[in-house]
Amino acid sequence: MKTLPDQSVASRLLRAIIAKSFIEIALVCVVATLAAFSTFSPQLRGAVDVADQTRISGWVHDPQSPDEVIEVQLFIDGKLVASGRAGRARIDLVEAGVTATPNHGFDFDLASLSLAPGRHTAQVYALRQAAGSNRILLPISKGPVDFNVSQ
Repeated sequence: MKTLPDQSVASRLLRAIIAKSFIEIALVCVVATLAAFSTFSPQLRGAVDVADQTRISGWVHDPQSPDEVIEVQLFIDGKLVASGRAGRARIDLVEAGVTATPNHGFDFDLASLSLAPGRHTAQVYALRQAAGSNRILLPISKGPVDFNVSQ
């Protein structure tokens, strides 16, 4: 006659399986977090300082690569309209203690875009290397910046 395993043995086995699962989940989270930090640089800082019918300007800086001039892309109303490098001198960033080097500013001239009169949104992204030859866009500001174009 077969005997069923003792309920306390089954209970301990179930707890061991659950504990193992939690440890595996924690390990995967740690690995994913380390990968994200190395790829996406959560310390990337920046701002769009001016958004009007003539220009979009601001700055972007990565404290992990303080001398790097970061490539940026401008999207207006969700469409890519310009690319450039954030290499303009911004002495105010040095004076404010944000960075030791001033070359982190960008300035997009909108005169050649012929934007329709009315309300528009602008979003600037930092273009960063990702795994392999892939590149990713990281927003510089928390959301799109609104601006108006008059007639």
